[in-house]
Amino acid sequence: MAATPRDSPATSPSLVRTWLQLLRAPNLFTVPGDPIAGYLISNAGFTDSSLVLVSGASLCFYGAGLLLNDLVDLAEDRAERPNRPLPAGLASPTTVRRVLWLLNVVGLLLLTATGSKSALLAGAFTVLCVWSYNCLTKRLPVIGALNMGACRSLSMLTGALAGPSPYAVPLAAIFAVTAGLYIAAVTNLARFETGKKLAWAPRFLPTLALFPGLAIGLQNALYSPDKLPAAALFSLTFAMALWELRTLLTRPFPLPPLIGAHIRLLLPLQAAACWFGASQDIGPACALVLLALWPVSRLVSKRFYAS
Repeated sequence: MAATPRDSPATSPSLVRTWLQLLRAPNLFTVPGDPIAGYLISNAGFTDSSLVLVSGASLCFYGAGLLLNDLVDLAEDRAERPNRPLPAGLASPTTVRRVLWLLNVVGLLLLTATGSKSALLAGAFTVLCVWSYNCLTKRLPVIGALNMGACRSLSMLTGALAGPSPYAVPLAAIFAVTAGLYIAAVTNLARFETGKKLAWAPRFLPTLALFPGLAIGLQNALYSPDKLPAAALFSLTFAMALWELRTLLTRPFPLPPLIGAHIRLLLPLQAAACWFGASQDIGPACALVLLALWPVSRLVSKRFYAS
């Protein structure tokens, strides 16, 4: 990743900016939508305070995973990304390590407060999955990408297992698997971000990964008039995926901004799932908020890298 003025140590970034860089600020907007979508689908719109708790836990686990990623990659970043906060000396590895464990503990405590043992177990598996990706499987081409996708799937399933009436967990699992396969494909694509060549097959995988889940969601949404906006959002998500594919085929470099654009595409997918799951309750409101975060995340990405 090429050095830019926004990353230069000479600019003496503030502590807040340093931590926003560590936590990949643009991507944080895509995190709460996973458990919210799973929750609303599984509970068919019935909600309680556990919705906020699982969203907070998801943010904690995601943030902890990013910090662990930077710690594990410190030697590589010193050579290839010297302007990242840790190799640039803007953050202490000891402090980052303490914060990541604090985030994991807080996330598990939030899930404990939901009163759902199943959600807590899914959260614990999420922590384990994040650790295994960063420390064991990251450099394994297929397994590592699937491991990362599993982290996203577990985030949505954690939401699906919480709440007052989680009876439609299998339906939520379809969307969880779709999101997981999509992120696995994007993770595989990100393997090429520091190189000068990009193979052809990885360019197609993100769009292909979305297709089965979007098709199922679209087919089911068309049966109910109140779910037609969800059908439109599923269609929008696929259309944007095709647009990103076009960019990958014609102008694939620099790759990191395109990785960020692919990650942001989770927002309309999550919005569609929320409207689909609770079209007569808070689903539309959640969908509109997630859609509003889409351009906000893109704006933030102009100041902070998403990959």
